[in-house]
Amino acid sequence: MNKLIKLLVVLPVLALCACSGSKNILRENSKAYPYEKYLSKVASAATKNEAKEAALTELRGIFASLPSDPASNARRENLISSAKIAKTWKVTKDGEKRYYALAVLERKPALEGLQSYYVGYDAQITNLTKKINEEPDKFVRIKYAMQMTGLLDKRAELDAEYKILSYDATPYNEELLYNARAAYNRAFYEIKISSKITGDEQEIIKTPIIENLNSLGFQVGENLENADIELMMKVYTDKYESDRLKGLNWCTSISTVTLKDLATGGIFAIYSKTERVGSHRKEEAQRRSLVAAGQQASLAVKQKVLDYLQTK
Repeated sequence: MNKLIKLLVVLPVLALCACSGSKNILRENSKAYPYEKYLSKVASAATKNEAKEAALTELRGIFASLPSDPASNARRENLISSAKIAKTWKVTKDGEKRYYALAVLERKPALEGLQSYYVGYDAQITNLTKKINEEPDKFVRIKYAMQMTGLLDKRAELDAEYKILSYDATPYNEELLYNARAAYNRAFYEIKISSKITGDEQEIIKTPIIENLNSLGFQVGENLENADIELMMKVYTDKYESDRLKGLNWCTSISTVTLKDLATGGIFAIYSKTERVGSHRKEEAQRRSLVAAGQQASLAVKQKVLDYLQTK
């Protein structure tokens, strides 16, 4: 894999060398700025200054696939600030001049600069991990876990940057993250949600709801023993041919959800969603309306469960 990565990095430079007919720029650059120690990008333009700016822009582009927000952009710009133009050269072909520039970013100082952003997140994550592990009440533990969610998301973004900057993609402070994830997952898994879903074509509509709750780590199942929350759902569908739009078959799907705290017997949320979809085929209208109702209900149920556990 590392050989493939190196090849992909140096091929553009190789192409430039071939067309310029100059001395072996590829060999010089690979010796002076080896891939193990540097990230590099080559760009060309009509003028030398434009080529330099284009090469630096290409270097910034290594983060292009990651989430973008003002704080992240400022952090990445700070990382790129240590980049430099290592070489410029001119290629003349058919009487036309073209300038090229090589921008490089040394990995080690960039990684050291990124590590400073971990400090605040890791201190908070370590503290919450300790609280989760020491707290005897699972409903207090889940609150600590939910406080950790945003921190883990931010840290994941830092980790993505760290892997880009690191030659071998070694994670930063892997043990801390492993312990935090273990405590976080355990806190969510301890919450059990028993589901009772009835009505028309229930499999279509309940699937996104169950999957959304499972994605958080909760235990979810039908008639689950010793459950904490009961999810009761009824599904109704109504099919008829529209009088206004001849030839279209319409289906209205209604999902009604009730969420109950099984320890107290109290209902803490009721939700109802109606979705109406038309299609030339009756079966397609029904399927699409059920899917739409299920997707909407799944988002609402997920948020209502989280909100309740936050205040329980």
